[in-house]
Amino acid sequence: MRYVILALLTAAAAPTFADSTAAAGACYSISNPDQRTLCLARAHGNSGLCYSIKAADLRAQCLAEVKK
Repeated sequence: MRYVILALLTAAAAPTFADSTAAAGACYSISNPDQRTLCLARAHGNSGLCYSIKAADLRAQCLAEVKK
């Protein structure tokens, strides 16, 4: 029974993980480092990445959009 529940949870999470991985992969084609970091923070849902953005206005936008 435990394995069935684990399998169902894994199957439910797989499309979400695939979508975030694809979104993160697209971010690496962005040449502007601040914009790339913003994209990665959004894709991963990790606001900690926002602190490495040098442009203050973009950093504030990132922190406002990505809350975790």
